[in-house]
Amino acid sequence: MFERMEAPAENEGAISSDLDPVAVWTDGRLGLPGTKTASGLILTGDRWTIACVVDARHAGADAGEILGVGRLGVPVLPDLIAARGAGARSVVIGVNSMDAYTVVPARLKGFVVEAVGHRLNVICSTHARLNDDPELVRLAAAAGVELVDVRGDGPRETLSADLSVDATVLLTTGTDCAVGKMTTALAVHREALSQGIRSAFLATGQIAAMCGADAVVQVDRIFADFITGAVQHAVHRLAGAGHELVVVEGQASTLHRVYGGNAVNLLYGAAPDAIIMCHDTDRQVRAMFPGLPVPPVTDELQTIADLGRRIGIPAALAGFSVFGRKPFHEGDQHAVPVVDTRDPGAAAVLLDSVLRLTRHSERDRR
Repeated sequence: MFERMEAPAENEGAISSDLDPVAVWTDGRLGLPGTKTASGLILTGDRWTIACVVDARHAGADAGEILGVGRLGVPVLPDLIAARGAGARSVVIGVNSMDAYTVVPARLKGFVVEAVGHRLNVICSTHARLNDDPELVRLAAAAGVELVDVRGDGPRETLSADLSVDATVLLTTGTDCAVGKMTTALAVHREALSQGIRSAFLATGQIAAMCGADAVVQVDRIFADFITGAVQHAVHRLAGAGHELVVVEGQASTLHRVYGGNAVNLLYGAAPDAIIMCHDTDRQVRAMFPGLPVPPVTDELQTIADLGRRIGIPAALAGFSVFGRKPFHEGDQHAVPVVDTRDPGAAAVLLDSVLRLTRHSERDRR
């Protein structure tokens, strides 16, 4: 019988398990752009129990209905008083922060003060760290609650040319931010576990870290010189702990003018045997950067293939994870599956392609 093997998680030590259950605050924006943190936790998280969503605009509804997936049994409540009544011990800031704040914005701070006043722990994944605000720290200590900043400083490890990984490594790549890289990685990882494969999931962003991961390397909190090394060493440690498949969550895209550096560093550090390309067929311009167009899928694939060939990384295409209303014709050029990972059985199709492409079952493993 397969038993999931536990590995130490990078940067996760500060996130204690006694914060459960949690409420997710969406500031009246549940289901709208800018609440990917909330939807990610509600739809894919398994780290904490979601007691409710706090969103006055949609109070009385079920969160799943607002997110378009049907009832999930997660009520949307009007305020923190109701959340406490629903059993929540903590509240997660479910609104994304894509800016470069170095101090807690006034609206967020006001909400945190309110939450602490209701004796709720506050879990925050924004770039602004709650524990850097002396007033919030003082109020939390007086109330006996925790302020948890998910984004922690990353390790300083350099890439090693001599480090080999005895595992199949899969990296989810994409044509933009928010095109399903985390969802696809988690789906394939969980499918592998269900089949008895010793799989590990390496989260590289704050939402995936909160959803549950075997290790976390938050690439946007690491000095650029050390991203590739931190990812490489995390993959190596997971393989050394006995995991035969390591699924790495990708970030942004290699052709993204703002975040492309993280995508390339992840590719170099993970050195994947296989990739899955994630794409939104309706996306014409970059999420959050409307002045930047999304290049064709073929351009992204060619860039990854060229980089991989030049530095000796396999990065073979195992499949496409696609959603959107427009048809996807680019997949016709490749003998790999094209699926919507949210569909039943889609993750199994992608996993099978990865295993066959990498000849995983033929490798000598214990």
